[in-house]
Order: sequence, then structure tokens, then C-alpha cells
Amino acid sequence: MNRLAFVKVQGNGNDFILLDGIGEALPTLDWGALARVWCQRRYVIGADGLLLALPSEVADYRMRLFNADGSEAEMCGNGIRCLAHFLFNRYAPDAEALRIETGAGVREVFRACPDASQIRVAMGAPRLARAEIPAAGTPPDQPILEQPLTLPSGETLCISAVNTGTPHAVLFTERPLNEFPLEQIGPQVENHPLFPQRTNFQVARVHARNEVEVRTWERGAGATLACGTGACAVVVIGVLTGRLEPETVVHMPGGDLLIHWENPETLWMTGPAQVAFEGTAPLPPSPV
Repeated sequence: MNRLAFVKVQGNGNDFILLDGIGEALPTLDWGALARVWCQRRYVIGADGLLLALPSEVADYRMRLFNADGSEAEMCGNGIRCLAHFLFNRYAPDAEALRIETGAGVREVFRACPDASQIRVAMGAPRLARAEIPAAGTPPDQPILEQPLTLPSGETLCISAVNTGTPHAVLFTERPLNEFPLEQIGPQVENHPLFPQRTNFQVARVHARNEVEVRTWERGAGATLACGTGACAVVVIGVLTGRLEPETVVHMPGGDLLIHWENPETLWMTGPAQVAFEGTAPLPPSPV
């Protein structure tokens, strides 16, 4: 049976199966189908997604990410930190910065400490217009800030939306987050007709002007311990609605991220990443 080498990486508990296509070309496979098999917890390797490290024609390296359900994500904040940690240590030990091509454009990553266990990422400018999120409705250049969203269950939420590399719907609440029914509400928001490409969903509770607690329902992965683009989305919406300062610590079940958004054109995210272990796993039978 054919086997493929992998590296298990994680950032704030958001974990990925990384395949190295830089040192040696990867075989031609249906990566979405492989993600659906390999990301199953307790049965195979288990992860939130499948991360591909690839050569790039427009940057130093290229990232592709497939969610646990097989769908491909344009961008992933925790994923790009994990990839950067791997690249700095495996291929660029003397580099202080790298440019990584993603589905949302080229992002620059920086070594925040000597061993690259902390990575700083220039996440680009948040996109707020309906057409750029994307979200249904008109006018297409109108933002969605604190607007009612009625769910199939009949419950109405007051949500905001932003694209920070991937689409996000954000709900601020005063109730303890461990009491929020994320597993019931999350899928309804993710698949709501307002979001034609589905959406990630964050529920947030402000602790102080520079401190917020967040839980995440990720598009294609379900409830996860952390979400980097989601942390950015919460801070953007928090700043725009007067709840948060431009530099805010985001607490998630898997750990903390520092988000900075003072220049409207650049969001900055700083947080941890590490290699958990390496191994090989059998490839599923065809057609994968």
C-alpha cells in the first residue's frame, strides 16, 4: 500500500496535516477527498484541515488548505502561521520574513522569535462590502454591521460580517460563552442563504477594551479551538462598533492571539505555531 509522509502541526490547538511539496513534488491526488479521509479523528490521523506546502511563481512559497469536509479555504490564519513555522525551520533558517501565496493573495510572515515558535502575519486589509464578503443583498458596497439575521430555527441574531481572508459572521454577546449553543447555532449561520459561499461564525464576549473571548464555528470544519482569520474579524468588528481597541488580545479555547489593526490597510496577527509530530500514513484506495 502506498504511503505518504506528513507533518502534524498546530497553532492554538487548530491542527493540520501538512504535506511537503517543496523538497519533493507531491503526487497528483484529489486533495479534498484525502482531507475528508485523513482528517477523521480517532479513525485516521485527525485534524481540522489538510495543508499543502508548495512552490510558488509569485512568492517564496504557496499554501493550499483543505477543510475537514474537503472544501478548499482561500486563507487560514492559524494555517499560515503553522506553514511559516515549518518553512522557517526546514527551508529558510536564516530568513526573517517570507512571502506566501494564498487563495486570498500574497501574505507576508515574520519570525517573531529565534525558533519561529511565534509568527507575525501581515493579514492584509479587511473587506467589508457585501460583494467582497461575499453576502447577498444590495447595494453591493454596503457593509453588514449589527444587522438582524433570522435562522431556520426561528432565532434572530444581531450579526456583523467581514472578510479577513475568508468570510466571517460575528456575534457579540454578554452571556458566558460556555453557555452559548455553538453546535446548534453555528451550522445555521454557516449555511445561511445570506452567505452564498457559506461563512465562518464567531461568538465573542468583551472582557475589556483590549481583551475579548471568542468561540469559533469554522466553515467546513465545525467547532475548532481557534481561528486566526476569525480573531482578526472579531477585532475589526469590535473596533468599528466601538467595543475594542485596535490592539486587542483574543482569548480562544486553544490559546491567545494578539491582533493589531491601526492602519486600515493592514491587519497584524501574532501567535504560536509548532510541529507536533511527523509520520507516514497509507493513501486511501482510488479514486483519491
